[in-house]
Amino acid sequence: MQITLLAKSSSQPEPYPVTFNWNNNKLSVSCSCPAGEIGQLCKHKTAFLANDTNMLYDSKQKGQLDKIAAWVQSSSIPKLLLQLKEAELEKDNIIEKAKKEFSGLKHKLARLLSEGA
Repeated sequence: MQITLLAKSSSQPEPYPVTFNWNNNKLSVSCSCPAGEIGQLCKHKTAFLANDTNMLYDSKQKGQLDKIAAWVQSSSIPKLLLQLKEAELEKDNIIEKAKKEFSGLKHKLARLLSEGA
């Protein structure tokens, strides 16, 4: 079975078609946005996989998104989405820690240079 949803675009007035194929209890997804065209995990795929209605270009497609949500729940995708979210939070924490350390070192060096090292 195949369902195509229209996703909002932040860069153009026309929506991006996002196509979901459910075949032999396996889900595949493709998106026509620039990232999706080269096989990357785009924000449109991720939003729909998470059952996010905010990405819907046409709110009348909510029922179709609900059907896709049922497919997603029957797959290994929810576990992977959770792992992805956890990894993103960890990455953000590491980046924030590195930024603070970098800023502290810059201030220390600036202070030493003004006072004499």
